[in-house]
Amino acid sequence: MIPLLVTLSGYVAIGGGFLATVPTGTLSADEYERGLRAFFLPHNVTMMYVKSVVFAFILTTVPCFQGYYVKGGNIELGKASTNAVVFSNIMILLADYLLAVLLTG
Repeated sequence: MIPLLVTLSGYVAIGGGFLATVPTGTLSADEYERGLRAFFLPHNVTMMYVKSVVFAFILTTVPCFQGYYVKGGNIELGKASTNAVVFSNIMILLADYLLAVLLTG
């Protein structure tokens, strides 16, 4: 689902840029389209999808791992939920850094 959301956000960003510049008279529709074509890099789209798949993997596996090994009652479940959020955030930050280094270097 995350790659689909990333695709949707890309379209919304392009549409929002169009709505922010063309109706206000900052750019004409032709200038906006030429700018999109001039600065479009296919590698950025590839990087966007690779990152979204890796982040989706992290967001599903880390909480599943934490939940699978919970023992005890409500307190332990709350601790495992907190750990899942913290570890997921840290893993995503690390993966973002590593992917940026690997894919842009």
